[in-house]
Amino acid sequence: MRGPSGDNEIVRQRIRTAIEQTLSSKGLRQVSDPRDAEFLVDYHVAVRRHNVTVEHVYPGGYPGLVCGPYGCWESWGWGPTEVSYENIRFREGTVVFDFVKESTRRLAYRAIGQKPVHRDTFNQDEINEFVTTCSES
Repeated sequence: MRGPSGDNEIVRQRIRTAIEQTLSSKGLRQVSDPRDAEFLVDYHVAVRRHNVTVEHVYPGGYPGLVCGPYGCWESWGWGPTEVSYENIRFREGTVVFDFVKESTRRLAYRAIGQKPVHRDTFNQDEINEFVTTCSES
């Protein structure tokens, strides 16, 4: 079952797995008791739908043969400027990672990953890319 924001149990488990693998590759290990941890990791995930209108402006007239007092040539003809609009819809996925120092309970590091996604949820490859990109920032 998918949630409207991309935040569901499957996605949360994928994110936890990606965070654990990435931090483990950097020499950090997970402990079972948060009081024994040096850092706490938290994350937020969302998918936002965007509708953007793009304006296209074309010079006056249409391409073709244009004739004037000095002869004929291939070019844009005469006429009013043509304007058209295109509606573009896309989804943007955002994952925010917070690393909090346990001893002070203060934010030590925040990373934000954003990219277009094709669905309302993330697959494991997209999540791994988010986590890897954020951990390298």
